[in-house]
Amino acid sequence: MGQLESLDRPSISVAIRTLLLAGYTIQNNHRQPTHSEISCAAPLLGIAVPLMIAITADDELSLTAYRQVTQIAGQARRSLVVVSALGGPNQLGWRDFLDAFGGPVPSWRALGPDYVAQLETAGKNSLPQGFSGEAWRLFEQLVADGLEFCFARRVHILGAMRRGSKVSDMIAQIPDGSLLVVDAKATGTSFDAAIHQLRPLLEYTKNQQHRQRGYNDVRAALIVTNAFNQDQDSLASISRDFLAEARVPACFITSKVLGSIVTDLRSRPHLRAGIKWHKLFAGGLVTYEDYISEVNALLTERY
Repeated sequence: MGQLESLDRPSISVAIRTLLLAGYTIQNNHRQPTHSEISCAAPLLGIAVPLMIAITADDELSLTAYRQVTQIAGQARRSLVVVSALGGPNQLGWRDFLDAFGGPVPSWRALGPDYVAQLETAGKNSLPQGFSGEAWRLFEQLVADGLEFCFARRVHILGAMRRGSKVSDMIAQIPDGSLLVVDAKATGTSFDAAIHQLRPLLEYTKNQQHRQRGYNDVRAALIVTNAFNQDQDSLASISRDFLAEARVPACFITSKVLGSIVTDLRSRPHLRAGIKWHKLFAGGLVTYEDYISEVNALLTERY
């Protein structure tokens, strides 16, 4: 899977992916010693507005460089946007820039045309065409890809990388800063989510609560799989039992629903930061109808 770029400081590749998904047309990227100048066109009211976005990984673009890019943008008849790590006078901070698009796009993997089919196939413990290796390991990676895109946050994969260790598959951070302890279960049939089957996840969830003390709150444990043996009411009961022991609920989502959420957010990525993910992961089965209900509430309430 490889190492993900840091999302904490400006990154040209992350910026370009985020702009492209938002409908911007990238026309040129001119790298300078202290910054990069991205010439692009922003979609607005049916026309393409010419922009130059100057991005620097420094805390702030120097006054000399700022004057240079201002002159270059003026000569090219482009409106100038300057983005730096912390921002400053006439400069956007990196986080503010990303938040304007609903968050960053950490990678392209969840946006490929075959992602949803690959996710569902791997979730059934089968390898999609063109892949080799272990299906369960690929499923973990694909689940992480989808969660990274939805939450616009890096997902830390643990399970496949630490064979034999008592850890969950991954830890995901939602936009409010709290964490989900995630287990991806590839199965050719359906997964038995009985509380005794969740004992390892329960213990690791409690361990994460201890590890995260004073830093990030653990919001819930999340199980992602092809299908569940239990119905919605039974999963709600299991979630309550999990809550009684771990002090956080267990949530359950199928690979099909995760894929559907990713597909919907591709066309409107700006919604990602405004979704109340903590409401969706409040315990029990997460359905696509729950997601749509939350999106509709966001569209109604957002100014």
